[in-house]
Amino acid sequence: MKKQLLTLALLAVAGTAGAQQLPNVGFDGWKTACGKTFQASDKSEKQRPGVEPEGWNGSNVKQSVYGQTASEDKLVTQQKSDGRGKYVKLANRRVEKWGVGATAPAYLTFGTPWSYPSAIESEQDGGTFGGVDFKYRPDAIKGMYKRTNVNGKTEKAHIIVYLWTGTFTSKIGKGGSPSINKENVDRAIMGKSNAGTITGDGKLVASADHEFATTKNNDWEEIIVPIVYNDKTTIPTKMNVVISSADYWTRSNIIPTTTGVDGSVLEADDIEFVYYHALNSATYDGQAIPNFDEGTLNYDLSSQVYDEKKFDCTVKGIGAEAVKSYDESTGLLTVTVNGNNISADATSKTVYTFQFKKVDYTGMLSALSVNGKDIEAFAEGRYHYTVVGDYTDGCVTATAKGADDAVTTNYNAATRICSINVVGGSEQNTYFVKFAKATTDYKGKMSIAMAGQLLSAATSTVGITTPVDGKADFQLLGFSLGGSPIGDIFVTDVPYAEENGVVYLYKKQNITIFGDASEGMNLIDLPVVLTGTLKDGKLTANIGIIWNGMKITVDLVPLDVTSLDLSSNAVNFEGTPLAGMKADMTNKNLAIFLPEGTEGVGADEKNVVVGTTASNLSLTDGNDWGVTKDFTAAAVSYDRVFKTGTDYVQSFVLPFGFTVPAGTTVAELSSVNGDNLVFKPVAETVANKPYLVVTTDKDFINKLTNVQVKATTGADLTTTVEGVSHIGSYTAQNVANVYGYANGKFVKANTGSVKPFRTYIKVAGTQAAPMAFGVNIEGTVTGINNATTAATAKEAIYNLQGVRVSGDLKHLTKGVYIVNGQKVVVK
Repeated sequence: MKKQLLTLALLAVAGTAGAQQLPNVGFDGWKTACGKTFQASDKSEKQRPGVEPEGWNGSNVKQSVYGQTASEDKLVTQQKSDGRGKYVKLANRRVEKWGVGATAPAYLTFGTPWSYPSAIESEQDGGTFGGVDFKYRPDAIKGMYKRTNVNGKTEKAHIIVYLWTGTFTSKIGKGGSPSINKENVDRAIMGKSNAGTITGDGKLVASADHEFATTKNNDWEEIIVPIVYNDKTTIPTKMNVVISSADYWTRSNIIPTTTGVDGSVLEADDIEFVYYHALNSATYDGQAIPNFDEGTLNYDLSSQVYDEKKFDCTVKGIGAEAVKSYDESTGLLTVTVNGNNISADATSKTVYTFQFKKVDYTGMLSALSVNGKDIEAFAEGRYHYTVVGDYTDGCVTATAKGADDAVTTNYNAATRICSINVVGGSEQNTYFVKFAKATTDYKGKMSIAMAGQLLSAATSTVGITTPVDGKADFQLLGFSLGGSPIGDIFVTDVPYAEENGVVYLYKKQNITIFGDASEGMNLIDLPVVLTGTLKDGKLTANIGIIWNGMKITVDLVPLDVTSLDLSSNAVNFEGTPLAGMKADMTNKNLAIFLPEGTEGVGADEKNVVVGTTASNLSLTDGNDWGVTKDFTAAAVSYDRVFKTGTDYVQSFVLPFGFTVPAGTTVAELSSVNGDNLVFKPVAETVANKPYLVVTTDKDFINKLTNVQVKATTGADLTTTVEGVSHIGSYTAQNVANVYGYANGKFVKANTGSVKPFRTYIKVAGTQAAPMAFGVNIEGTVTGINNATTAATAKEAIYNLQGVRVSGDLKHLTKGVYIVNGQKVVVK
């Protein structure tokens, strides 16, 4: 720029750092006073006179030559106003005395103006250093300008823009021998020949330098100056703009070649950056879209089906971006071109539309059937289905939801899975149909626990396929976790061998749970251990699954099981209430074991053991009983009504002991006396031991408290004396060659049944055994309270050993005999 003898003032730029647009576009805002500038001759800051636009730094000066000082009307940056509103007037002004002086150039900048005044014109120097923080990439700078030259001169005005990164370091000061280091001096950044030695890591990203002598008709003219990018990928960090009425770059470093033109004027208004946001071109399938023009926003291509791979476009704007969005339901492609400043200016965009053929794409199925039968569970959004049966070619019918969707199927015989792929434009979904094998089903109560937390206890069905070559498949369909459906579990080729009426199942295998949740929940290649037993048509099984380092335990027990042990799981009664645990269980004597500290168990709950304590032990006669753990019951209820009478004998076996109350005699087998079994009364009973009882209180059991219930697992339930065993039973079972208690004696039966909580007699070995055993408690033969005394009787007569005797009663020896099923005493 022109070297001059003048003092420049600087006003720090306010409010423009990081902005995407130039400040005070229309110059409507003006400062009340200018700031200071840097004077290189004495390294000081000088106050500039007058005013200047907000956000900009002007070059107002008061020159002094041999005592003559420029007046206010000599200020080069002035505020003007007319019909277009406020604007800035930049007028070069000269002050001289006796032919010596300088012309002060008029300009605006965001940087810091500096000067080196000197009486020797060749030593005068000046310029701009610095700028503002900036991270955008404008395409051009535009503004309204009016240029007026005087004295027939055609001095060139300048519009200068430069954007850079890093730091340029060079010297400023005395013309010809500058001595002061400054960063980011204009001529260093722009690579001018008089920049001197430049150091630092600075990089010029983009620049513009437009020079013009006149404007159209010497009136206001809009001038748009393109910004040229040296590097189209680097984001700038700094920016500066210089609007100059003077010929900015016309001086060499030492000898002036021209002088500024006093009175040349550049008026400026509405200066701003331009960010282009338009399409330069658009093609489809390699062909230019007919009649394309960047100013035309809507195009009809409804004869073609849209394929995103075939559409291409280029944008106008160094930092502009084209964002494509296709609506398959309407066939409309929308291309939004965002200018580089879109983050700061939401209006910096242009929207183009391209109407393609409207197609019926969904990528989904509307129906799915196997062998002509709709899958009842089919629902939109579900992709995994299991059917029972074998796959045959063409057995799967898949109906696409969209008329233009494409459907393909593939069957994998190894996994027995048919995959159905549905493609509709960009939409694509795959459905899976698993062909499960036919099974024998076993219903039971299934409890699922994870991390010590009981997740559910529901009635479920498990299937086992017919064994082939000693192996069968285990299938659990509809597995859920915490109430959420997960999928189906298949354990294949499980060894299947029966031993003593029991099939033992065991298999370790890695499985993938078949269901929509498999991929999202990582239910793939899970280590699984299956154990179980199959006996009397009932399945008991355990499945241990390792998932994400945690163990899921699945237990299945028959619905008539006698106990349900959940004591190793934390039970949440909101998610799994007791009613849910008991639902569908058929044994009224079911005992449920819960962990210590479980809350929410009511005092009226029967057979619910928390830790080692139950509020109420409730026994229902005729239902099996069996527990694996000891516990204490605060109260006992047993719905069996014991018959009363001093000589009416009944049997029992109970899982707890008690002190025999008054009015009740309880006796245990102590000896065998011929055809009579001798029972000795006891004061204390023992759990799981068979007894006979005579009582006058039919409810004596229900009056017991704090009984110690013993586990039945492994209990013998037998008292054996002299080869005769008195055996108790907690299960309803069929027996053979035993003695069952009836009408006061144990009568031999080849076959029969025994009820839970009852006893029977069995004779060991091959020793001779009577047809019936009489019962003697404390030396008294019982069970003859209904016998009659007769002197004559000629019907068939049997002794108590079941042997028919001849004659009539009056000729028989004293004793007890059976006549017509009645006991008769001969005295």
